[in-house]
Order: sequence, then structure tokens, then C-alpha cells
Amino acid sequence: MGDFPFVVEIQDSAHFEQQVVEASKQQPVLVDFWADWCQPCKTLIPLLINLSNEYKGAFILAKVNADEQQELVAAAGVRNLPSVKLFKDGVMVDEFTGAKPEAELRQFLDAHIDNETDDKIKEALSLSAAGEHAQATEILKTLNQEDPSNSDIYVAIAQVYLQSKDFENCEAVLKALPANVQISEAVKKIQNELNLAKATIDAPDVSELLSQLENDPDNHELRVQLANQYIVSQQYQQALESIMLILVKDINFQEGEAKATMLKVFEILGSQEPLTRKYRTKMATLLH
Repeated sequence: MGDFPFVVEIQDSAHFEQQVVEASKQQPVLVDFWADWCQPCKTLIPLLINLSNEYKGAFILAKVNADEQQELVAAAGVRNLPSVKLFKDGVMVDEFTGAKPEAELRQFLDAHIDNETDDKIKEALSLSAAGEHAQATEILKTLNQEDPSNSDIYVAIAQVYLQSKDFENCEAVLKALPANVQISEAVKKIQNELNLAKATIDAPDVSELLSQLENDPDNHELRVQLANQYIVSQQYQQALESIMLILVKDINFQEGEAKATMLKVFEILGSQEPLTRKYRTKMATLLH
């Protein structure tokens, strides 16, 4: 289609079968049902075309003129325009109606389309988790040069700095993020872990704290320190267990310090994490 190599105009049912159903077995196909008289369609189409170019063939945009292809419209069950349907592996897997802003379109696409950048970010974070911080940083900095506007890369860089205990650079990256990214769950998690890591720099390590607790098992202050060290090393279940041992014996220890630490872990893990649900229930049982 001229300057738009990843856009195809559907001509008839046979063409739809070939360019959408069969083609989606190789790569996702986004089908846009539109019409000249539809104002929201005129807003949506340029965004979809631009995204098809930006994604460089990660998906194909198939445009269906609803006025000219009424048989296809009926077969697809289209009732409102614009109507957008995503085909993958020969079947429709998702859809939406009406115009959407670009951010929501990206979110819709990214849920179904393999993204090379995301794969490399995951690779870098896996390397960092295994202690290969320099290699992880190199991968992420290369990605950043290729796509300097991608905030996910900056968040990953901050995560690697945190894991390598380069707290100064981690904090600098977080502060440079756009305001809307700074309030995301991923960034809040890193910020919480960073704050805790900085606060425990001079604290005894896990082995030393465990040794001290053997001689003084009811020392709740030591156990809070142990929980904090577990959090820093991302051993969240051990941290939660340590806090539970305190709460069982003294639910209001240090004016709620143990409860606050547990809530901090919940915020880091997220509300849908199974550990969060499990220990939130345990804490609620103690409180009632």
C-alpha cells in the first residue's frame, strides 16, 4: 500500500481469508472495520497506520471498508464503527470498538504481539538477577540508544543499578523518569526497595542476624532487621515469615513497626501476588 508496507485493503471474503485468517498464522493481523462517514474512524486510522510502521511488521493492519464489504461486516458480527479485531493463529483473539488513544492502542497490541525489545529487557534482568550486572547494563544501554523514548528500558536500567548496589545511579534514573512513569507500580516497587537498601547498608547481614537470634529468639528488633535484609535480597517469603513471628507475639510491636514492614512487602509484591494474598489473610486473622 505505497508508503505503508504493513497495511492491506481487504477486497472480498476470499481476500479476507487469505490476508487475515491464513496470514495470522504467521504474524498477528489487526482488522479495522471503518467507513468514510465515521468520524472516530478518521481519528483511529492514522494512529493504526503509524503503529504498523513503527512495529515494522510485528503485525499487519487489514482495513475493511464497511460500506463496501457488508458481507464481511455481517459475518464478523460488527455492529458499531470503528470495530477492531485482532487475529492470531487463524482465529480472532481480541477486539475493541470506538477510537482509542495511542497509549491504549499500544497496550492492546503489546498484550498479543511478541516484542523484541521486551524480550531483550527480560534477558538483561535475568542476567542481572544472576549477578551478571555489567552484561545486563550493556544490553540495556544498547537498547536505550536504539529506542531512547522507551521508559521500560530506563526502569530496567534502574532495576539493574539497584541489584548491583549502585544506589546513586539507580536514584538518578528514577528521578529522571516522566511523572506518569514514576507513579507506576514497577517504579514504586524499585523506589521502595532502594529506600530500604540504603537504610540497611550498615546493618548486620542475614547470617549474623540469624546467629544473634539463636541466642536471643524473642528480640523483635533483630527480627525486623532480618526481615528488611530478606526484602533487600528479594527473599520475600522469608521476610514475611519473620514478620509473622513478631506479630503472633506482639501485634503492636514498636507502635506498628512490624505491620508497616509487612505492608511494605505487600506494596513491593503487588496486590495480586499469591504471597500478598496469603499473608494479608494471616495478618487479618491476627488483627481480628
